[in-house]
Amino acid sequence: MGDKTQALEEIYALLRTAASRKQAVAAVYDGLPRLLCPHVLGQNREGRLRAFCYQFGGNSGSGLRIGPEGIGGWRCIAVDKLSQVALQPDAWRTEPRSSQQSCVQEIDIDCDAQPGASPQKGQ
Repeated sequence: MGDKTQALEEIYALLRTAASRKQAVAAVYDGLPRLLCPHVLGQNREGRLRAFCYQFGGNSGSGLRIGPEGIGGWRCIAVDKLSQVALQPDAWRTEPRSSQQSCVQEIDIDCDAQPGASPQKGQ
């Protein structure tokens, strides 16, 4: 009743903002809280919105591994299964990844393919 749910477009827009600013997001995915850094956004072969994210906190059904950068791992996230998405002040987290991710086929944004600063800054 008082639960205000986010529209898919709003969630995708937040993920897009996070990726372009290299900003973390908090979200609920598959009923579990997550801390994510969205790197690649777009659609899979079926035309569904997907986010290739680095998860560095929260919970995971498959567990989070502990690596040299701390706790984290790459996740292919179905955008329509996300809820309660909010931009976070947390530091951007990542680790080296293969350029061949199979999560997103039709890439809308890949923050790792962009130059370090956006062209608007400092102009």
